[in-house]
Amino acid sequence: MRLKQIKIKNFRGYKDETIVDFDNLTAFIGKNDAGKSTILEALEIFFNNKLVVCERDDLSVGADSDSIFITCIFDELPDEIVVDASSKTSLEDENLLNSNGDLEIKKTFKCSSAKPKPETKIICNHPIDDNYNDLLLLKQADLKKRAVDLGIDEDKYDKRSNVSIRQAILSSKRDLIIKEVELEVTKEDAKKVYGVIETFLPIYALFQSDRSSSDSDKEIADPMSVAVSQALQELQTEINKIKSEVQRKAIETAGRTLAKLQEMDEDLAASLIPEFKSEPKFDSLFKLSIKSDDDISINKRGSGVRRLILLNFFRAEAERKLSEAERNKSIIYAFEEPETSQHPSHQKLLIEAFLELASKENTQIILTTHTPALGGLLPTASLRLVEKADKSQVSSGGDEVLQKITETLGVLPDPISKETKALILIEGKTDIIFFNHLCKVLKESGEIDRTFQEANIALVPTGGCDNLKSWITMRTVDQFGLPFGIFLDSDRISPANRTKNISTVEKNRKHGRTAFCTRKREAENYLHPDIFGGHVNITDYNDVKEEVKNFNQTNENKVLQNNWPKMTVDQIHEQEKYIDEDGIEHFELTEIVKEFLSLVE
Repeated sequence: MRLKQIKIKNFRGYKDETIVDFDNLTAFIGKNDAGKSTILEALEIFFNNKLVVCERDDLSVGADSDSIFITCIFDELPDEIVVDASSKTSLEDENLLNSNGDLEIKKTFKCSSAKPKPETKIICNHPIDDNYNDLLLLKQADLKKRAVDLGIDEDKYDKRSNVSIRQAILSSKRDLIIKEVELEVTKEDAKKVYGVIETFLPIYALFQSDRSSSDSDKEIADPMSVAVSQALQELQTEINKIKSEVQRKAIETAGRTLAKLQEMDEDLAASLIPEFKSEPKFDSLFKLSIKSDDDISINKRGSGVRRLILLNFFRAEAERKLSEAERNKSIIYAFEEPETSQHPSHQKLLIEAFLELASKENTQIILTTHTPALGGLLPTASLRLVEKADKSQVSSGGDEVLQKITETLGVLPDPISKETKALILIEGKTDIIFFNHLCKVLKESGEIDRTFQEANIALVPTGGCDNLKSWITMRTVDQFGLPFGIFLDSDRISPANRTKNISTVEKNRKHGRTAFCTRKREAENYLHPDIFGGHVNITDYNDVKEEVKNFNQTNENKVLQNNWPKMTVDQIHEQEKYIDEDGIEHFELTEIVKEFLSLVE
């Protein structure tokens, strides 16, 4: 499942119902006390109600009722759910989806008590006809009686399966009236079905910026507990087998006990039924923590160290997910102000970890920030502006909102020299090394008459072309009327692989802009094997940085920096040459350089 939307009402600054959309990466931008953390904590209350607990004081001032409402909407739903061993069904068949075909779960916290407990309902398009509107709330005996009363042939359903009986009853009625209702999920099969639904809900892990330090240091314990939860989920098949076997043997023992009891008190034995009242909580059985080798508690270390450990938890997760063929349960990482107490270089690594994680299936990232360096690297589609006047409100999309976000963060474009005649927007500083050497050797060979520097073409690293920094840079460029180009790695791992960068370039080319993606995976794939004595495997789409690292332990971020300046023009030509569909020979990088130089002709 994927979190699609949240609706908040009567919760702190969100008195009126506020609807917030979520992407794989969602970032909340706003001034202090605007209501950014409130959204993350509302989600914590919805999913866990542990790290942050709903309290009476959370009720909005001037609320129109004494209840807090937190509703989450999910898409990417399971095709089927298994209520019990013999009863497979689906959310659609049980009429548990809303008008958009999504799962909408509403939790109501009545604030008449100091610690309000949630009342859970599913908002769905459901039958409202008498005899058909309450089927999920009936015991099996009552379902059978209902089927008999409605004259349904017993051959049309399995008497042992509530799912089968419900479907037989529903299919017997023509012209069922379906309307949106708030369905209770606290009784009979509704409770059982919701229990199954809960197993599909994402794991929600909130990391607060102001969490307290204690010997159990939740800043470290929480991500490790998430690691435990994920491990349990990945072993769910094996765990279910063990659980079923334990239940079977326990029920057999209970059955033998009742058989003996029957010998002494037949009536008492007949009135007793063995039943498991709750599911085992395996995640509470395993506690994982991290401590230093001198047995000093992590919470006694500086906040920067503690959060650096957390940063590398994310980096480790990103690397792990890259190597996994399949993912099971969804996970949502929510992080308040990840830049806190971190060096700028660490901030950059963190956002890279976020972007990497968000690109993985079944993973969502939610964060808040007020740092220009971090906010500027975030995709514009992920940004949500949180403002507060008399109440908190959330907005997204459009140039007006993006302009407010840039002003809130203080994101500024890189300075543009008055001598600059054109710009090329690139991803990072290694692209500067790439083009500077490329222009140098092409000029020395007589293939171009000037370098970018000599042509007053500036290379501007923006981290990509869909983030806030590139947006504000392009607006500034437009104001000055300067021509610009775009150069991105394709990031593809096969010829047929379509990536975000390829789509970005195609979109810009449709608007008449000079934009290119590498044909190969990234700049490192144009390195010549001879640079490494033929010991490094270099193809169009493999991970060359990893290959070089394995060969000579070079830091992945320095592979291009250390080796590209060694490339001769002949080696570059050999690596850039390709034949198009019409059989025409091309020299890709050389042609790109010439195109960019034409911006100032």
